[in-house]
Amino acid sequence: MASPTVSSFNAYVFIQTPYLNGYFLEINKLETIQKIEESLILEENQRLVRNRSFSNLDWSREYEEDLHFISCIISSSNFSGANLDGLHLENCQIIDCDFSDASLKNAVFRKCTFYDKNNQKGCDFQKADLRHSEFDDCDISTCNFYRSELFDIKINESQAQGCNFELADFITIVSKNMLFSSAQLTKSNFKYSDFEGVHLEKCDLSESNFSAVIFTRANLEGANLTNTAFAPSQYYGLSIYKADLRNAEIAGIDIRALDFSGVEIYEWQMASLLENIGFIVHPDQ
Repeated sequence: MASPTVSSFNAYVFIQTPYLNGYFLEINKLETIQKIEESLILEENQRLVRNRSFSNLDWSREYEEDLHFISCIISSSNFSGANLDGLHLENCQIIDCDFSDASLKNAVFRKCTFYDKNNQKGCDFQKADLRHSEFDDCDISTCNFYRSELFDIKINESQAQGCNFELADFITIVSKNMLFSSAQLTKSNFKYSDFEGVHLEKCDLSESNFSAVIFTRANLEGANLTNTAFAPSQYYGLSIYKADLRNAEIAGIDIRALDFSGVEIYEWQMASLLENIGFIVHPDQ
C-alpha cells in the first residue's frame, strides 16, 4: 500500500440554511488537516475519528459498526457492500465515494456534503440499506439512491437536487396483506430529482421543493405536501388521492391528468389549477 501523502491545507464544509424556497450557503472552516491518509486502521474499541483526511480507502465488505467521524474528509473511497450500521458523520466532506450495496441502517449524517462541486457529482448509494437513517442539513445533490432501502429515512433541511430515487423502497411489510410506508423528506430542495415508481403514502414531504421532479408512477396517496413547491415535470400514473396540498405552490399541474379525489387545498389555490388548463380567472367583484 502506498505511503500516505503529506500535505497541509484548510478544509471547508458547505451548510445549507433554508430561506423561503431557496437556500443560502454558509461556509464553516474545518480545522487544518495535516495529511491525506490512504488507510484507516482502528485501534481496539476505537469508534471515534476526528480531524483527519482519507483518500482511496478500500473498505469494501468491511464490518465496522457504530463509527463516528467528526470534521473529516473522505474522497475516492470504496465502501461497497460494507456493514457500517450506526455510522455517524458530522461536519464531514464525503467526495466521490461508493456506498453501493452497503448496510447503513440507523446512520446519522449531520452538516455533511456528499456532493463534489468541481465535478458536479454525488456519491453512489445504489441498493444501499439506509433504513432508519437521517440526513440533516446536508448536501446530497446528484447522489444515486436507485433501488436503495429507505424505510423511515429522514432528509431534513438539505440540498438534494438532481438525486436519483428511482424505485427506492420506502416500504416495510407489516403482514402478508399489509404494507407500510414511512419517510420524512422535509424542508429540503429536491428540484430535478427522480422519484419514479416510489411509494410514499402518508409520508411527510412538507415544506420541500419538488419543482421539475419526476413522479412517474409514484404513489403519494395521503402524503403531507403542505407548503411545498409542487411542480413535477413528469407525473404520468401519479396517485395523489387524499394528499394534503394546502398552501402548496401548484404550478404546471393539469387537473385533467390526475385524480384529485380527496385532495386538500385552500380556495386561493383553485385559481392556479384553473389557469393551468386555460381559464382566465378574475377576482370577485
